[in-house]
Amino acid sequence: DHTDTKFYDQYLKKMLEKKPPYPLLKGFLHRVVGLYPDSRTWFDGGAGTCGTMEALLNAGKDVKGVEISDVRKTSCAGMSSAGRVVQATLDSIPYPDGAFDVVFSSEVLEHVPPSLAAASVNELVRVAAKDVFVTISLRRSGLDPRRGPTKVHLTVRTRAWWETLFVQAGCEVNRGNLRAMEEYDEARYGTRPNFFSFTCSKGGGGGQGGRVGSD
Repeated sequence: DHTDTKFYDQYLKKMLEKKPPYPLLKGFLHRVVGLYPDSRTWFDGGAGTCGTMEALLNAGKDVKGVEISDVRKTSCAGMSSAGRVVQATLDSIPYPDGAFDVVFSSEVLEHVPPSLAAASVNELVRVAAKDVFVTISLRRSGLDPRRGPTKVHLTVRTRAWWETLFVQAGCEVNRGNLRAMEEYDEARYGTRPNFFSFTCSKGGGGGQGGRVGSD
């Protein structure tokens, strides 16, 4: 049960490349960066168009990432040739344990099939030295039917359900960070994203990755 890579190639071309990446569109990336002033290495899980990675590079961060679509043929091509992003799924991240000061993923986990949700969370935690910050949609996509099986948001669950997966992977909710993100300008940016912040034990996750990204 793996995510449909061909579907996401088309989803990226038809939907994502027509607008700024979500963390920039919703105006919160700079605030997340500000939560971790001493961080140097960042990971973007589900890089999409690589616009978020470019913004993190511009903010002075050493960033790597994975993306399910063919990064050699999208707006990620430059990042791909530079060895910063590789084509991979979140349930098998090709980087070593604890490789990144901050692991970031925005509006990606809801696209993962339910059978791979725990493995994907475990992998995000595994490659984090300590800090994980994600946003997750908790409702059906507007592109999905109102009832029956979904194609876009494959795992629609509650906040408590996702938090439990991260806690089981060796994390604690970072409530200080969540308080810092409470203020949000919905008049300017629309509906507030679902922010999740975790502090995780080193070597958590117990996943199956570990290859340095050289695919």
